[in-house]
Amino acid sequence: MDILMGLPRTFVWVSVASATISIQYGYNIYVVYYPTMLLEHFYNKSTFEELTEPNSQMLLIGITIALFPFGGIFGALTVGCLLDTFGRKNSLMIASIFSTVSAILMGCSNLIYAFEYTMFARLYTGICAGILSGVVPLYLGEISPRNLRGCLVMMPHFFTTVGVLLSRFVSLHNVLGNQEGWPILMGVIGIIPGIQMFLVPFYPESPGYLLIQKGDEEKARQALQKLRDKEDVEDEMEELRQEDIAEKAEKEMTCMKLIQTESLRRQVVTTIVLMSGQQLAGLNAAYYYTEKIYLATNVGMENVQFISIATTTLLCLTGALAMYLADSVGRRVLILIGFVCCTITCVLLTMTLELQESFPVMKYFSAFFVNVFLFGHFLGPGPVPSVLVVEIFFQSSRASAYVIAGFTKWFLSFLTGVSFLQIQNRLGSYSFFIFWPICIATFYYIFKFVPETKQKTYMDIRRIMAKHTSRRIKVKKHGGK
Repeated sequence: MDILMGLPRTFVWVSVASATISIQYGYNIYVVYYPTMLLEHFYNKSTFEELTEPNSQMLLIGITIALFPFGGIFGALTVGCLLDTFGRKNSLMIASIFSTVSAILMGCSNLIYAFEYTMFARLYTGICAGILSGVVPLYLGEISPRNLRGCLVMMPHFFTTVGVLLSRFVSLHNVLGNQEGWPILMGVIGIIPGIQMFLVPFYPESPGYLLIQKGDEEKARQALQKLRDKEDVEDEMEELRQEDIAEKAEKEMTCMKLIQTESLRRQVVTTIVLMSGQQLAGLNAAYYYTEKIYLATNVGMENVQFISIATTTLLCLTGALAMYLADSVGRRVLILIGFVCCTITCVLLTMTLELQESFPVMKYFSAFFVNVFLFGHFLGPGPVPSVLVVEIFFQSSRASAYVIAGFTKWFLSFLTGVSFLQIQNRLGSYSFFIFWPICIATFYYIFKFVPETKQKTYMDIRRIMAKHTSRRIKVKKHGGK
């Protein structure tokens, strides 16, 4: 967090405090998928006689686990309405309230022996995660100065990883990862959104939302003065005024209008490509094989969980590194390097996993390559898309853009979650071969069509995007002649 030192105190505490709610998002990503054996025990107790067949129970468990990303789809679809109707600050409050309730529901799921209740609790938790994944980075993007925008928007991704690390610690069998500790394991994370509910009233509203969408210049100035801890904020106010003038045609933007607006077609396609690349780069496959690879090195099941904790700690450090580099090296460089790492390691992992039986030494190469893959993903494809979605859209269309981004992300997460095990059972280690062409295609699109956005105003970014689009239209027309 050294990058935030020397900045206005109000801006720092509001940024860090609002981002910490993402810890719950990361915590639930791991914990909601983790206790499969505990779920089996739960369903043995709570289901009706006709559902006690092993196959029926496994189907029920599979559906229950898949309900988390399925709920994320519905949560993402509500983001635009929440942000534009209630404002950015009030949306954070709503997300905090919903998230506190979700922790209570999950904590009670082992006390109420009804599988319908457990399924509802997980669906509701997924909805909350879908809302959080859109509301938090958008708010941070709109309150941050342009020289720190990359760092601030990446902060929720960093805290999401911190949440995964925390969940790995408390999920250890000797801590809370057992039948007795499960209710506490599920509900304890509600402390974070519970604290958020008391902090959000002290947050300033997004200045861009106040000036451009609500037309209240004075409140926008006051919010900026509070965030920057100074009276003279005219430079940023002028940027907002220029953006307000430039986006007159985008007022009252909805998701469907955004998709149908020809002048924003490039931005919409870029959003879909970025989020698709993020979800289809092979992260699920890497997580699936990580434990298998570590077990193959004969370290023992007891030690694998500690190695996984160490790996997650390194991913937290990678996220911090990405935050540090985002506004100096640039978003484009980070995401391109990340996809290069993912592409190369997908091929190398396939080779080393396939050769393990013939050459035992290959299991150590597999362990190395899977960590390189995770490093590459957490350096670029994981955190950078959220930054770019904030930056390539103007104020009035940004919330709708996050609906498209969130829907793409959670739909593909659901799709890969329910289909990957089937793919893996049929293809084995060759399942990585499905992902490397997607990594290459996403790399090519970003290299060809996505400009560098670091240190640029929203107006500058829009002009650069327009130049890219007009240049291609001219080339097509010339080619047609």
